[in-house]
Amino acid sequence: MQDTPGSRRGQRRFHCLGGVELRRDENAPPVFGNLSDVSLTGCYVETVSTLPVGTELLFLLRVQNTVVRGRAQVRTSHHAVGVGLVFNHIGAEDRQQLEFIVGTLAGAQDFVENTQRSSVAEDPLPPLRPLSGVAVPPISGGAPPDMSKQITRTINELNQVEQQLVIDKVDPRIIAQFHDAVEHIRQTAWSVVQWVDLHSTGGDPFEVLPQLEAERMHMLRKLAHNVTADLDSGSLNRFTEGIAEVYEVVHGLYRGLRKIVIDSPEER
Repeated sequence: MQDTPGSRRGQRRFHCLGGVELRRDENAPPVFGNLSDVSLTGCYVETVSTLPVGTELLFLLRVQNTVVRGRAQVRTSHHAVGVGLVFNHIGAEDRQQLEFIVGTLAGAQDFVENTQRSSVAEDPLPPLRPLSGVAVPPISGGAPPDMSKQITRTINELNQVEQQLVIDKVDPRIIAQFHDAVEHIRQTAWSVVQWVDLHSTGGDPFEVLPQLEAERMHMLRKLAHNVTADLDSGSLNRFTEGIAEVYEVVHGLYRGLRKIVIDSPEER
């Protein structure tokens, strides 16, 4: 899943699964996300906690047992979907790790000459310390490697199932719902890995909870849009199974949200 020859990107990007931590500075709370694709000069991070274009930040990528740290800038930002990053500064050791990841994805670890491998600056600043509150685990530390591998393997298998559904020309509505379910599984599964990782390395595992809350908001918005479309199309009516219970739940949710969004003192 690499860029087409007509792409305007300077480097080919390759589909890649992994975890990402983003911070505005070393003392800022982390924003967690999932790695979607990566190249020698940038990557795309799926996260519901999006950041403005131009934001300078620290990043930490985890792809299986390989860790890459550095500084980046937000090049593109899609609300509640993700951000595209361009790498600004990566140290020599971390750059080798990045080259290993991209080279492996490309099919060979030495797929380009040393003089052409990367345009990212090498060690322009003092070496980055581990991001605050999260120690970079050794290969044998942090979340159990088997857990990360099992999650990656499971997600890959589900992605293959989705591709087969497309080949078999299954109804697009079923494929869309399957895709949303897989995305929710992936987000939640990587949150589990991050929680175990933080817990085992002395960090604060409860930093992961806001990520889960944001994911619930993201899923609720998507589900609400889908149900609204079903109502507009006439596929739902008063006789649809469970519709009365949904009405009661949504009405209760509305009352709770109103207290926060409309009736709170800050909004008066």
